[in-house]
Amino acid sequence: MNKETLTAKLLDLAEGRETPESWRGWWDKHEPELEPLLNRGEFLKLKPCQHGFQWVPVLTSQKGAIAILEKSGTAFEASNLYQERYLAELDAFCEEQKRVQREKQKEFKANHPELFCRYPKFSKALSKVLDPSDAIKLAATEEQIADQERVLNFTLPAQARKFFLLTAGIHVSTGVILSLSGMFDLTIHGERYCVLGEFWKEADGDQLLLHPGEETIWYYAHEQDKVKRLCDDMTELLEKKLARYLNEH
Repeated sequence: MNKETLTAKLLDLAEGRETPESWRGWWDKHEPELEPLLNRGEFLKLKPCQHGFQWVPVLTSQKGAIAILEKSGTAFEASNLYQERYLAELDAFCEEQKRVQREKQKEFKANHPELFCRYPKFSKALSKVLDPSDAIKLAATEEQIADQERVLNFTLPAQARKFFLLTAGIHVSTGVILSLSGMFDLTIHGERYCVLGEFWKEADGDQLLLHPGEETIWYYAHEQDKVKRLCDDMTELLEKKLARYLNEH
């Protein structure tokens, strides 16, 4: 590998004559020869990145090639091909994500009609923000709830029990997690609580808490190390606090 051979390849890249496959293949074959010809910054900018999109690696490498050619004073005409192909690939990806999201929403409504009946505001807000990675479990059984209560040595308040009889758990990537199987015991400032899930009201990982013998929902803001009263019960949590939060996200 010499400077003239490298310059010719950089011209092919800058002017759009490479494909993602041809560029990756050439790089993998000649990478050890390129390090002596380029400084570290040039080498890293030219190196094709690992990426889920096909056209991103060749697009980023093209930018590195252009910078090297401009520095050397080599004339060229930069191609927009890679940028156009990347944007088309991105559009297709976004459309597919929207399709999957619509299917997830339809599945949610079909599988959880009782949830929509009992918590209409929460369910409507949830259906609008469901991401393909989000999870809504099927209803828990009385036996599953009783088993979890025995494990925790904690009796769920009536409204929390009603919720879990409609779904054993909800995991929303925007910051809402309610999980029967994920509940655990927690002592904060000498008070015992049962962690109902997470609600990222103030910071990621902030927790929803139940206190023995109460319907009240408490909230642990971990960055402040404070337990705050959030609302009267599970219905208010879902229909007011979480519905509003999801509508805002």
